[in-house]
Amino acid sequence: CSNIGSAGVYTAPAVTLPPNARATAIAYETVMTTAILLTAVLLLFSTSIHYATLRAVSAAIAARPDARYFGLLLSVGAITLAHVVEASLYAGGFWLGDDVFMIGSFKVEDEMGWMDYFYFSLVNFTTLGRGDIAPTDHQRFIAGIEAFNGFLLITASGSFILQVMRGKAPLSREW
Repeated sequence: CSNIGSAGVYTAPAVTLPPNARATAIAYETVMTTAILLTAVLLLFSTSIHYATLRAVSAAIAARPDARYFGLLLSVGAITLAHVVEASLYAGGFWLGDDVFMIGSFKVEDEMGWMDYFYFSLVNFTTLGRGDIAPTDHQRFIAGIEAFNGFLLITASGSFILQVMRGKAPLSREW
């Protein structure tokens, strides 16, 4: 073997990297950092919106303890609206990732429009996952976290609604 030196020690062959390899590695780290930061912001805002919605609904229910149907209708309506707003936030994040930060795109036949981003986000947020639009590159990270966040928030919503159906104001301090 030609890689055995005079002292009988193996020396690895010299590897020459392409001139852009370091730039590619730095660019990859930058893109991943951008995806993580964008996802963290989306997670923070969507969770905050959800908590604020549940607190407000709970306070309204506590103010009218004799109106059970009011509480149920208010809960379902407000929570549905909150989920639509949260999915819209993620749709905006997907648009930013695709068109502004260029951290990934989507496998589709035509160019993505706002309704496509929203549709994908809503399907992903609810963990339905139809598969007709698929994220690529670092958009997959955002999509995975969105599905996890959506699952948690939808589960919290279900728990909240069940408590309302029992006649409680779940996050109210008076109950």
